[in-house]
Amino acid sequence: PCVQVSVISMVTGRLYERVRTEAQASVTQADVMASSSEILTENLIEAKLVRPWTPPSADKFPTEAKHEGYWYSSNLAVIAPFYNVQLVEGADIPKTWQDLLDPKWTGKIATAPITIGGSAWAMYAFMKEKFGGDYLKAFAAQKPRMFTSYDPVVLAVSRGELAIGVTTNSNQYSAHAKSAPIHTFFPAEGVPSLNLSTFLIAGAPHPHAGELFANWYLSRQGQSSVVAVRGVYSVRKDVPPAKDNPPFDQLHAWRLPLATMMTQNDALVAEVTGIFGGR
Repeated sequence: PCVQVSVISMVTGRLYERVRTEAQASVTQADVMASSSEILTENLIEAKLVRPWTPPSADKFPTEAKHEGYWYSSNLAVIAPFYNVQLVEGADIPKTWQDLLDPKWTGKIATAPITIGGSAWAMYAFMKEKFGGDYLKAFAAQKPRMFTSYDPVVLAVSRGELAIGVTTNSNQYSAHAKSAPIHTFFPAEGVPSLNLSTFLIAGAPHPHAGELFANWYLSRQGQSSVVAVRGVYSVRKDVPPAKDNPPFDQLHAWRLPLATMMTQNDALVAEVTGIFGGR
């Protein structure tokens, strides 16, 4: 209650550029940032735009969910398909990633381009790793409608403008909690997952308040609140999943190690944007 939080929500790529631009102009405005791209977070660390920090709960976060002394995973998000329950019923309900390639869904799928941030990158990396490059081409042939962020994807499916969407479960969960006519399914082939890396900005205008908030955000109380409201998963073992969400270990979650992501990033972006006609 002693910290007043003002939230600026953008796709990670735009947040990244904003932080860099503000730093170059010596007008840094952010105190804390949460990024869906570990790659962009590491770039900010290299540029010395991340303030070193070790929260009191640092030992609660596994090695793959932190860069010790710099960022910690404030939650795990997963990418999963969902559909409008008023438009998709009975035998038409998809159950697998392969089902999304059925010709009846051509022009009826909503998602986002790989360039919006780490979540979209993880989705396309998963598709290629699990099913090969031909799957990417077949998915592009479905002519999915591309949105510049995930909230409009959920809104389009909720309104019935499109039948199926593919976004992070946090966007879907928030809409479902507001009684949107959508249902998320978790395919047996697995789902891509990603860390939301949270860190302190160097040169922040309110460094002490920012650190206080970030410490709370990673605490058991903070993580429980985030999970309950957004439907994401916590990497902390003492924080259970949100209501109606399956346990994380039942999702067959998939992710690449950070070093592999760093190596493959540019090539995958180029490949996917080429397949999707520059999108």
